[in-house]
Amino acid sequence: MRGKSSKAPFQLLTQLILFGKKKPSEEPVQVTPTAIQPFPIPDTIRKTVTESDIAKARNKLRVSNLERDIIGDALTKIYEAEAKGTINETEKNQMIQPYKNDLKRVDADIDTYKKTVDLYELEAAKEDLFKRFQETFLDIQARIEKIRPSLTQPGSNETKPFEPKPAPTKIEPIESTEENAPPKEKPPREKARNKAEEKIETIREEVLKAMERLEQIETEG
Repeated sequence: MRGKSSKAPFQLLTQLILFGKKKPSEEPVQVTPTAIQPFPIPDTIRKTVTESDIAKARNKLRVSNLERDIIGDALTKIYEAEAKGTINETEKNQMIQPYKNDLKRVDADIDTYKKTVDLYELEAAKEDLFKRFQETFLDIQARIEKIRPSLTQPGSNETKPFEPKPAPTKIEPIESTEENAPPKEKPPREKARNKAEEKIETIREEVLKAMERLEQIETEG
């Protein structure tokens, strides 16, 4: 019993050396979709008007519009005074001249501040449109990366389209013309038959001649 139990570890070691360990089952490699990075915003999309600039422009535009209303009210009162006869035309012209200059200055400021606000709003709308396009694009790309690995099989051989073999050209035999064709020789049996007929014909002629002679002899006797 002791000798048998002492051989058991050596038998197990021998089996491991001869047959080796069992290979683990090969599992299919799962293709993980690559992380999709959002593309950077191009320079043409970036805003040229900062948040601080637009805040200042909006405040100045608000003040300029108020100043324009005040100038407009002053000019209206001057014209009404002339219409009522409180002041004459010369006095009216002297009074409205400073207001006219102020009105030109305020209108120019309003135009500049309004363009700044419009530029900021247009650039903001363009940036928002770009971001929405980017989000939609990345969402579509993520769906593509999710579906593509399930359809693409590695090492798949593309079957070539069947190309029909051209039909072999039929070579027609060239018929030899009668002029170039050699004269046909009669078979030997036919030649022998013709000779026999000639011989028979010769004998027949000789027989007929002999019969004619006999008839002459009979008539003469």
